[in-house]
Amino acid sequence: MNYGRVWAEINLDALKHNIAEVRRQIGDRRLLFAIKADAYGHGLREIAAASYRLVDAFGVASVEEGLSCRRAGVNETPVLILSPAPQNAIPELFENKLIPTITEINFAKQLALEAQRRQQEIPVHIEVDTGMGRTGIASNEALEFITQITKLPGIRLAGIFTHFPAADTDINFTRQQVRDFNRLIDDLTAKGINGFLRHAANSAACLNIPEAHLDMIRPGLMLYGIMPLSYHFGYRHADLNLKPVMSLCSRIVNLRTFPAGTSISYERSYFTTRPSRIAVISVGYGDGYPHSLTNKGYCLLYGQKAPVVGNVSMDLTMIDVTDIPQAKLGDTVTLLGSADGKTICANELALLAETIPYEIICRVSPRVPRIYLENGKIVHIKTLLNYD
Repeated sequence: MNYGRVWAEINLDALKHNIAEVRRQIGDRRLLFAIKADAYGHGLREIAAASYRLVDAFGVASVEEGLSCRRAGVNETPVLILSPAPQNAIPELFENKLIPTITEINFAKQLALEAQRRQQEIPVHIEVDTGMGRTGIASNEALEFITQITKLPGIRLAGIFTHFPAADTDINFTRQQVRDFNRLIDDLTAKGINGFLRHAANSAACLNIPEAHLDMIRPGLMLYGIMPLSYHFGYRHADLNLKPVMSLCSRIVNLRTFPAGTSISYERSYFTTRPSRIAVISVGYGDGYPHSLTNKGYCLLYGQKAPVVGNVSMDLTMIDVTDIPQAKLGDTVTLLGSADGKTICANELALLAETIPYEIICRVSPRVPRIYLENGKIVHIKTLLNYD
């Protein structure tokens, strides 16, 4: 496929395969699919529309993302806003059947007032901080807080959850979080507060900590076909056959031969050490290809790795194709994904760029067209002209 100056191919068959693989792993537990951050760069509306019949709920970060999900035609699937919402967004929660997360009492009271005004009940989830150190009610205050919330009119406690900061790096700490969380649940049960969903496990915990599965899991990265880094380092209790959903491709737009000692790109960070054939590909950090891959990255061309040489610029990047003599203008190069039996995975790029795989896929710019494929055929193309 060859589309535009740079494009991302989104394989919906791979997405459905990954959901089935994770379902096989978790049994009859519910599955919340994290589609925040524009579905990790894959396209929130398209991913939601392709998967809502296969999952039990979606997780987003904002009311706006929840509205986008509804506008994709996802009308009945529960949508949980995992981050605190502003009070001025409360009417939108009711009008669009979005489930808020409660982390402080004033928001809960305003929510209850709106429920009374509308004569409606609204389901809520409460976040408990067992060690994330971010949002949520401190675990030693949670029993009293949750008891208060359950007494507010129009509020139905639908779920209680916690977040893991290190489910792929500090297994013992994470297991202690699970014990603390379960202790709270036992205390709530003793007070007659029950009937809600318990959830905690992200992708890493799904793989590494079976006791964290509880009633529902919240994977994101795995469903996009990317394993947490810990999986590659041996911390795992599950084997899944996942397929990357996104590939990132560009093309050769310029091809020149330079003598040894020629500087390439901004800041003269690279000098040729031999007569070199340098190709320019039409992708840069403005498209989300990390500047930190300067003189580190590579792409796939004719089954070989062509190294990035010189600084990655906003719109263009240079690669050395001296050892790939068949390279020509217009050739497609693969920066992420598979081609000719070789693969560059998000974890691989993340290690080179000194970042995390989440950022590699989330940072792919809206100006990069998304080509959605199903059964080997293009089913939708999203560009800047029809992004919304």
